[in-house]
Amino acid sequence: MGWVVMSERELNRVEVLAQVDDGRLSVDSAANMLDLTRRQIFRLLKRYRQDGASVIRHKVGCPQSK
Repeated sequence: MGWVVMSERELNRVEVLAQVDDGRLSVDSAANMLDLTRRQIFRLLKRYRQDGASVIRHKVGCPQSK
């Protein structure tokens, strides 16, 4: 697996999601910290658990689905 370049915001998201996944942080606290809804945290957490930190990266340069 190669390197994945992430912005500071994306790295912060990964760190917060890892804390939620480990049980060190509640979903409500994570939602507050990232300024997202609880539902969005659960959706991000599901993708994070399935495919790892690289799925949090913004998809700049990827072709649009039409």
